[in-house]
Amino acid sequence: MFKLIIIFTYVLVGSKCSKILGVFPFPSISHQVVFRSLMHELANRGHEVTVITPDPAFPKDKTPRNLTEIDVHDVSYPLWNELIEKKGNQEEPIVFGQIMSELVLKIVAEQLKSPAVQQLLRENKQFDLIFIESFIRPALIYSHIYNNAPIIEFSSGSGYFSTFEKISAATHPIHYPIMLYKRINNLSFLEKLSAFYIYYFKETTYSQHLHTEDKVMREILGPSTPSIKEIEKNVQMFFFNVHTIWDLNRPVPPNVIYLGGLHQRPEPNELPKDLKSYLDSSKNGVIYVSFGTNIKPWSFSPDELKIFTDAFGELPFDVLWKWDNDELPEHPKNVKISKWLPQADLLRHQKIKVFITQGGLQSTDEALTAGVPLIGIPMLGDQWYNVERYVKLNIGKGLLMETISKEKLIDTIQTVIENRR
Repeated sequence: MFKLIIIFTYVLVGSKCSKILGVFPFPSISHQVVFRSLMHELANRGHEVTVITPDPAFPKDKTPRNLTEIDVHDVSYPLWNELIEKKGNQEEPIVFGQIMSELVLKIVAEQLKSPAVQQLLRENKQFDLIFIESFIRPALIYSHIYNNAPIIEFSSGSGYFSTFEKISAATHPIHYPIMLYKRINNLSFLEKLSAFYIYYFKETTYSQHLHTEDKVMREILGPSTPSIKEIEKNVQMFFFNVHTIWDLNRPVPPNVIYLGGLHQRPEPNELPKDLKSYLDSSKNGVIYVSFGTNIKPWSFSPDELKIFTDAFGELPFDVLWKWDNDELPEHPKNVKISKWLPQADLLRHQKIKVFITQGGLQSTDEALTAGVPLIGIPMLGDQWYNVERYVKLNIGKGLLMETISKEKLIDTIQTVIENRR
């Protein structure tokens, strides 16, 4: 309790300037925008903040006076991109968990060895508090590096793997599943058995991977480096960027804080003039399509892509599609593509009828804030869980790439827009 009081004093009392380190290794901008919100606000309130990130928010010479960003982009993104290209996006939870354990260890190791982080270590700074990205377990090593500084684990979603067991919170593969399960609603008997098997196997393999993590950290920092399990004792609090209802109202102890939509702004920014004109002039409304930052729609097979273009061409709505390439082959006249769109702002435009998404949590938050119904087509990580919640909470529908067809897509769009249930 005394440590908790100290941490709250550091974080919440603006009259004391604390030195805070944020370690957010995962190369995904959708994760990083969540962490930025809190780190930037702490800097705004006078704290001295250092952030290790693959996605710096500012050019090197433009950061605020008391915010330092350690750029690890070039050693992080190649590892993530290579995995996506080799493994695809349909891995089962067991396989996905193993892959991610190996990946995050590689990412943390490469970041630790990078010139930017090595320079930070040579400066011999001291930190009063360290934020560590939750589920990046090897990153806990920074607490050891900085004299066992207290840790707050910070997740861009909910808890992962052994998070809840670590804090003695409720966890159960049926009643309180983590956000990496593909199915959570109306499970058959065999699906329930499978959920228990996945839970047991996942926890076992995740625990066993600790030995590999310890070995790699000792190779980098020396043989006297304590085990990750020992360093975990320095974790004092957990911040989850998810609403409690999304996490099934899980009972948790008081050192777990649900933030929910931390990255969102209360009011939208003004849309670019050309985009606003396009939306305003739409006669029947606009279908917005985006598969997030990690899924590249140009990598869809020709048959998959044809399903979308054929379906959109038969609908009376305009379609605005976030598309990563300069050209979308053979797309109908009602489809407009753009490499970048101010998603949170355009979703609040009254002409948006439905959002077709991969089911990412940040995209989901933005759609819920805007009151836009969802069609989720999950492909990676927690997206299946999120789309299951769409269906359960009656805020949208779900489709699967393995079984999608032109007819299914058209019917689902019409059902959601017309609010048929």
